[in-house]
Amino acid sequence: MALQLNEQVVPYQEFYGANTAQMPLLAKSGRVPMSVAGLMDRRLEVKDAKYSPEVRAAWHDNYFDTGDGILYHPDGKIKVVPDAQVMRGINSESKLSDGALVLLAGAYEAAQGAEFTKEDLKRIIKDSLTRGEAKSNPVWQALARDQNRLNAYVDFVFDETQKRFEYNKNMGLYFGSAQKEPTGRLLNLGRLVLRSYAGGRVRLDDGDGRLGGVAPEARAAQSASERTLEERV
Repeated sequence: MALQLNEQVVPYQEFYGANTAQMPLLAKSGRVPMSVAGLMDRRLEVKDAKYSPEVRAAWHDNYFDTGDGILYHPDGKIKVVPDAQVMRGINSESKLSDGALVLLAGAYEAAQGAEFTKEDLKRIIKDSLTRGEAKSNPVWQALARDQNRLNAYVDFVFDETQKRFEYNKNMGLYFGSAQKEPTGRLLNLGRLVLRSYAGGRVRLDDGDGRLGGVAPEARAAQSASERTLEERV
């Protein structure tokens, strides 16, 4: 009998339940929360015929909360923050307001991300988008982090939902409201039957949260894939 000299590594793990309860468990496991860009890549990857229908369905037909954050300023502007460190520390003791993390003084200003004013949001936030609108939407561009990735994901979503559900508009944006003090929420990506919308209204204490935890090995593969993508541009 051959010796088993290596531990089996599970690249991705679901952490289902309130984000405030699951984020500490995810961190303790040595994983990081999957980003919107990472989820886009994974959904594109598993559409390949080598993946089982069960794996494809798990990724395409479920929603996921991500490690990307949306920060709300009291004046109505927002920041879309990739891999938001300010959100990584949420736990059951975090101070929440209407399900959003109450940010410490200066945290909004210190966070790095694309910022949109209240006036910007009136123009770009829509319940559903055409294929062209989705590819050129600045919020989706910020979430995808790369135009080639966004183009590929938009084409996949529109082709798949047209075939399966006869949709011709998808990828709407649903954000929350500003409060009296700066707050933060996690961005989530909807299932295909719900048009793969991006949401920024998730309650961090909602029992139906679903984070995807990414192991270091999968992160390394993702980084290599991103380098290859950059080389192709």
